[in-house]
Amino acid sequence: MKTHASEWVGLQNGRRFLFCSRGADVAAQLGQALGDMGMLTQESPGTEELARRLADIAPQVVFLDFTLSEGEPGKLFRSAELARLLARIAPSLPRVAVGLLSQPEGAIAALRAGVSDFVDPTVAPQEIKEIVLRLLDAQPGDASGDGSRRSVLLLGARPGVGTSTLAVHLAGMVQDRQKHAHAARAAALGGKAAKAATAEPGALLPLSSRVALMDLGWPVGDCQLYLNIGGDFDFAEAARNLRRLDSTLLGSAMAHTANGLSVLSLPRDLGQMRDISESDSLLVFERLRQHFGVVVADSGGFTNPEFVAGLAHASQQNWIVTDQSVGALVSLAGLLQELEQQHVERHSLGLIVNRYDERYGMTAQQIAERFQLELVGTLPDRTLALMVCTNQGHLLHEEAERDIYVRAVQALAEKLCAEENVPGGRAGWLATWLPGVHRRMVVG
Repeated sequence: MKTHASEWVGLQNGRRFLFCSRGADVAAQLGQALGDMGMLTQESPGTEELARRLADIAPQVVFLDFTLSEGEPGKLFRSAELARLLARIAPSLPRVAVGLLSQPEGAIAALRAGVSDFVDPTVAPQEIKEIVLRLLDAQPGDASGDGSRRSVLLLGARPGVGTSTLAVHLAGMVQDRQKHAHAARAAALGGKAAKAATAEPGALLPLSSRVALMDLGWPVGDCQLYLNIGGDFDFAEAARNLRRLDSTLLGSAMAHTANGLSVLSLPRDLGQMRDISESDSLLVFERLRQHFGVVVADSGGFTNPEFVAGLAHASQQNWIVTDQSVGALVSLAGLLQELEQQHVERHSLGLIVNRYDERYGMTAQQIAERFQLELVGTLPDRTLALMVCTNQGHLLHEEAERDIYVRAVQALAEKLCAEENVPGGRAGWLATWLPGVHRRMVVG
């Protein structure tokens, strides 16, 4: 049984393991064998839930239960299904079968499902650590696969409140920061590296120094329109090519600005989205979060509450955009109710009041208190200046960096970039503890 100290070591070293199982005894034995190597979460997700839970937990290794159980008919078949699904949606994520040598049926089922590593925690617990260390050492040394990079989901209370306008300006300003930081790191190396980084086009920046903007708002493609870029590679295409969605494909196929900001929009023909499952859609977000330094998702006006809730569960920050109009506030109440029905907790949401002027009525703080939300910031009404710039194919911060709207968005960019990069996002993924550790923990 783990002590509190060893649990904290597991949290500190950042390693996270997922055991897909309902078996308490096997889970306890596996947890004891792993010791303080990392934090083990036990869950039994279905195939439709697996992608979201991978995004929430961001495990380095997934263990699959291939033990026989009289109380779970068809258990080996379900575990084999999960193994095949993992191979499709997360081919680089190591899978380990957990079984009993006295039950050869489990080992055979695991091998047929493509799981080559098999452990029996009742016979050789030390072997489990050796296998896990080998699998961890074989993973890439960079952080591109840890799922811990910064991300923010922008939710519009209703279409027309300025969510997409905020998204392109926020993403653009954060991209500026990313590029400057990349140049500063190169300057520290001195010589040719510094000169090359200063003159480097945005498209040649590594993805870890670039921002990905998911353009999921309505009308379709507004973010690309505001950024004056276009491309044929869209969200549906990305979902259909999950297995190939690596840094090379993302860097070359996604539309991007000269500064390196990459954009992935919905297809113009939304009928293409009918064949895309929710789990694959969430995996697109997770792929972007794994490879890019920052992901900004604009879901203003998106009408699929289950998918939006999945994004909210996976994202580090969730900011709702509204204005002070009666219609927007009524829509805000409806949006919050929808999110609550999808188990998105109120404390995980922040509020941004756009086109803000105290003379319009309720103050931003009053709105935040009325809806029990944290006030993240306010944006002044600069409709004329924003429209003039976008009509000319520019963003406001490119033309007037001291504009009051630009300064307000800069404050949001600072808030996003200052968020501590905790592996795995928020601590809310600490869901189901192993026997002997059955308690909720709030990590401050």
